[in-house]
Amino acid sequence: MRNILLIFLVLFSVGYADEPATVDSVENYNAWGWKAFVMQNGLITAAVIPAIGARIMQYDLGTHSSIFINENLLGDVLEPDQNDWHNYGGFKNWPAPQDVWSWPPPAQLDAGVYTCKIVINSQDSVSIMVSSPRETWNKTPDLRFERRITLYRGSTLLKVEQTLINERSSSQNWSVWDITQNKVQHGDEGDYSNFWVYLPINPDSKFGSDGVNMSASSDAWQGEVAPGIYGVQFLPDDKKLFVDSHEGWNCYVDERDSIAFAKTFSIYEGETYPDNGAHNEVWIGSGLNSPPYVEVEVVSPIVSLPANGGRYTFTEEWWTAKIPGPILGVNGAGAILQKLQVNDALGKITGKFGIFYLGTAQVIYLNENMEVIGQGPEHAVTPLEMFTLDDTISKPEGTMGIALRIKDSQGNRAGDVDMIDYGISGTKEVRKISPDIFTLFQNYPNPFNPETIISFELQKPSVVELVVFDLTGKKIKTLALGLYNAGSHQLKWRGDNESGRNVTSGVYFYRLKSSGLTQTRKMILIR
Repeated sequence: MRNILLIFLVLFSVGYADEPATVDSVENYNAWGWKAFVMQNGLITAAVIPAIGARIMQYDLGTHSSIFINENLLGDVLEPDQNDWHNYGGFKNWPAPQDVWSWPPPAQLDAGVYTCKIVINSQDSVSIMVSSPRETWNKTPDLRFERRITLYRGSTLLKVEQTLINERSSSQNWSVWDITQNKVQHGDEGDYSNFWVYLPINPDSKFGSDGVNMSASSDAWQGEVAPGIYGVQFLPDDKKLFVDSHEGWNCYVDERDSIAFAKTFSIYEGETYPDNGAHNEVWIGSGLNSPPYVEVEVVSPIVSLPANGGRYTFTEEWWTAKIPGPILGVNGAGAILQKLQVNDALGKITGKFGIFYLGTAQVIYLNENMEVIGQGPEHAVTPLEMFTLDDTISKPEGTMGIALRIKDSQGNRAGDVDMIDYGISGTKEVRKISPDIFTLFQNYPNPFNPETIISFELQKPSVVELVVFDLTGKKIKTLALGLYNAGSHQLKWRGDNESGRNVTSGVYFYRLKSSGLTQTRKMILIR
């Protein structure tokens, strides 16, 4: 209670409002000509339009909008055309491409009038469920699509759970393909150079050393703009970029206004993906048939949907915060502009971050078991302002890690936006001496909700298998299987099984096998 009161007093003193989440059904919302389901929490506004394939038409931070709207087509209900690229209402949705590409995508899933109902309506969270009609296209009969969208209090998190349902009497292979069309100009200015997309480069990319595959060359493809980060600076070129990212995030940024809109999602290593294995895709539209826009796309692996009701759910988390690029990393706590840096000579620890929560940020000091042995002062944070860290360092003896921990307005841990290894010998990063083959570290955080990081270190290139299993020994999920380079590796587990479904609270184990050796550790999931 004392911590919650302290956080409340800190937030109140700087004027940050913690407003409840709300959801309403609004006719002719924003004079668009359609009924919308509108969710708000004082930080963001999200709106879903059931009449045009339940497209998310709005995701705003304060008054700053991100999603492209073709005003020439507002209120129109266009019949989808299977022989052309027409999109229902003029807005692309395309939730599910098949494993063998065939254009255009199904009409009903892109275009049918969805049903929509409110399934949660509390001050802490609101949630709506949208459902498509059965597909009638002869290539994919009896496929349905559902989307559950949840907004939480005190955060910019919009959780989007997308589910394919096979109601045919035989199996179908499909993947979820999520598209968001984003703005690339302020008003009618055409100031395209202000809009960027940042994506992590896979060091082991199948697309080569630059980590991307292009439909054609473009000056928009800027290459590595920061270590391990690929940058796209918008140009109206009608071209596409494919990225097999090893980390599940992407980030679209309005650089002039310093606002970042990010998505996080799971990467399923070893699974088959459409587009030759791309996990992230970027389309730069020329505006030949509409104003120009940039599509930021996320693709799930191809899954086999069993007959008569087989389901598959792919989950994305949408985030936004006040921060410019280049974005160096994104997780469920925030986005990074400048990583944590320790300067012993000046006695300072610094960094710059976009925080996704209304709450506090605090430097914590960890021992080799990832236990907190010291902490710095708490700072009030909000997604509406970039957080610049400039703390006096107070590193206790035995410090082996330093993290920037984020708590929400209720004092609950939201996550660590950044973390560094730091030994007691000074500013140089220090790692513990590892065995001859590998070291498997304790997951962090632990206990955890909703996700945790599992780290291991290899002394030489090795074939590894990293598996999560339950108390009965049943395999829950394979996190890694294949050849990994020497060095440190971090993998994220989101508490889901091989099908992408969330598992229940409880004790789980993770086991690393390599070169005939095995190491196992325990972790606790609390939902």
